[in-house]
Amino acid sequence: MHDALKKYDDFRIVSRDLTDGPGFTLSALLHNEMHFLPPFLDHYRKLGVERFIFVDDRSTDGTAEFLDAQADVMVLKSNRKYGDRIDAEDAATLGLPHQRLELVWRMLLVEKYALDQWSLHLDADEFLDLPEGMSISQLADTLGEDNERAVMAAMIDMYPATLSDLAEMAGDPLIDLQKPWYFDGEEHLRLRKGKAPKTVYPGSRARLLAKHDLNRQKTRLEIRLRALLGLPPPRYNAIRKPVLLRGTPGMRFNSAHSVSVETSARILLPLRHYKFNGPIHQRISVATSTGIHPNGGSEYHDLSRLLEAISISDDDFRYAKSVLYTGFKDFQRTGIAVGFE
Repeated sequence: MHDALKKYDDFRIVSRDLTDGPGFTLSALLHNEMHFLPPFLDHYRKLGVERFIFVDDRSTDGTAEFLDAQADVMVLKSNRKYGDRIDAEDAATLGLPHQRLELVWRMLLVEKYALDQWSLHLDADEFLDLPEGMSISQLADTLGEDNERAVMAAMIDMYPATLSDLAEMAGDPLIDLQKPWYFDGEEHLRLRKGKAPKTVYPGSRARLLAKHDLNRQKTRLEIRLRALLGLPPPRYNAIRKPVLLRGTPGMRFNSAHSVSVETSARILLPLRHYKFNGPIHQRISVATSTGIHPNGGSEYHDLSRLLEAISISDDDFRYAKSVLYTGFKDFQRTGIAVGFE
């Protein structure tokens, strides 16, 4: 491990030591995720994950107590915080594009617990889908020993039918994955050899922000011109994410959405992303007031404006190509999941 990386390794184990535990591993960074964690653990256990390694960044909602009772979970803590910055010299030495500590934490999780093995790296509001009956280990076994060291997923924002449906979820203590959830039924990413996947459709948030003239990255004229020409809405958020990684010494996270190793040009995974969730207004308030998220929580400011605009207009998240989610085959049929024919 590079000295510049070791400098920030103050992880301490606060639950049980599963450092040498067998089985397929999933790692994640957490802060107040009790709304998702019970369904999250249940989902990934069913996919064959046997060891969970979580960095808990000062949770106060019962996350730590809940995880302490899980026999297959190891919890790490640090004296630093997710939003801290590392020294500019260390960032340059490690080849990082910015100084956010989160990238170092992600690199440490690979270096310490997942070298020379396939593992999952996710957030608590992300649910990976595989073909019925396939485990994550079985998928990893198909990847072989070639140059591929990462498999990308298309992050698909799931949403309820209406803002009223979203409001009704506010009282749910846990996210209910059995409720009616929709997604934009279009091919989002296109795989390329030797390159990251190409974005061909930017996702539901980009669509909704463009519909309400709220994409701060583009002019209103460009948004409306693209609509008139029948083109996809302009991009907004990153919708690709390397979720399945074969740990390699020196593997670098350029962001949560980009790694320094070659990604598969054969397989694209579907990743359900529940950004529109019951406690969304609470999460917006925390993100915009604490500054723990990049760019002062600008993404959450945009979400706040979007929800307000939807409430004033039609109260509906859907459009002509919205699909009611029933399972993996929905993503395969719409071109979102690739490589499982």
